[in-house]
Amino acid sequence: MDEKNKEILVVSEQRDKHSKFPSGKTLEVSLFTEEVETIRLPSAPSSERLQVESLKDVIENYLKYYAKGQGHTARAKRYDLGHFLEFLAGPGQESSQVKVSAWTLQSTKDFVDYRLGVGDAPATVSRRLATVKHFGRTLAERVHDFINPAREAKGPTLQASKPSGLNVKEVQLLGQAIRSVYSESKKPSYAANRNSFLLELLLATGLRADEVRLLVMGQLSSDLEWLKNVKTKGRKFRNVYLDSNIRARTKDYLIARDKELQKKYPGASSIPKADLEKFPVLLSSYNASLSDPSSFGLSPKTIWRIIASFGKKAQALSNEDISNLHPHKLRHTFAHGLLESSKDVRLVAQALGHSDVRTTMRYTERGEEEIARAIEEKVSATDKES
Repeated sequence: MDEKNKEILVVSEQRDKHSKFPSGKTLEVSLFTEEVETIRLPSAPSSERLQVESLKDVIENYLKYYAKGQGHTARAKRYDLGHFLEFLAGPGQESSQVKVSAWTLQSTKDFVDYRLGVGDAPATVSRRLATVKHFGRTLAERVHDFINPAREAKGPTLQASKPSGLNVKEVQLLGQAIRSVYSESKKPSYAANRNSFLLELLLATGLRADEVRLLVMGQLSSDLEWLKNVKTKGRKFRNVYLDSNIRARTKDYLIARDKELQKKYPGASSIPKADLEKFPVLLSSYNASLSDPSSFGLSPKTIWRIIASFGKKAQALSNEDISNLHPHKLRHTFAHGLLESSKDVRLVAQALGHSDVRTTMRYTERGEEEIARAIEEKVSATDKES
């Protein structure tokens, strides 16, 4: 276990109600971060001591470490645990008064039933339960004798469904939407070039929105065949291949990118190559400073907004309903295409960065229409034989 993940006991002077230490000091458990001043004590926190802690404090500590970003997953974790804490508090009780001991297997089951009762979709309830389980599992890994109360809780049974991607015609419409951006102006802006490149890159690689947002120049191989060490979920890394089409597009985009950087920041020419490699591939000059390469990155919301805008442009060109386009739908489109051409689920899993091939197996699910069509074809074949 690395230094950051070691159990830590924080001596706090803010509360002395249950103090066992001199000068009004009491123990506050800090299990996930070292952002506060700490005093390391000989013994690790025990389950018994954890039970009397404020669940809200422990949750906040967990969120600081596991949900500190602005991405979709981080926000979902905050919402899910917020709902769980409110449920445990119940009407008339402050959430800060809820102790860890209030969290039991039965209260977790009751939470699942309650969220279904108030109208949450089964998929949403399953996600909320998964968040609670991860929180409990993380505590169990760090606190001696603590057993995850949510470990045996069951979520609603969901019928497996195939992730929805774009069909061939919809992909062609997106291509028309890209070309329309260039036809609207004799000399498209850098932003228009960058935005269309973003869309093409997502379609060609299946990258997640955060993965493409955090790409830096140093991750591009010299021959532009690979994106190196792309950070995936679970703090793992993979290399992502760039096919010949997107490779050529990448080369053109990088030329425009360099011109834009030199144009707006003449001082960039004096920056050492090693430092330039820390700059994002997708540049934004909004509130950016050469002294902070990360300030040139696009925000998560901007990426979603860019992709949605292309969906609306494509929608205007046809009756196809693709106005609600988002980055993950492009990822699904890539996965479907690669699975169809390769017939190899494990290959697709590696290309997508899935740690568990069962996640990739969703793309092999068949919809009701496909099942019905197969049955009708079987009946038709049987009738011809008889």
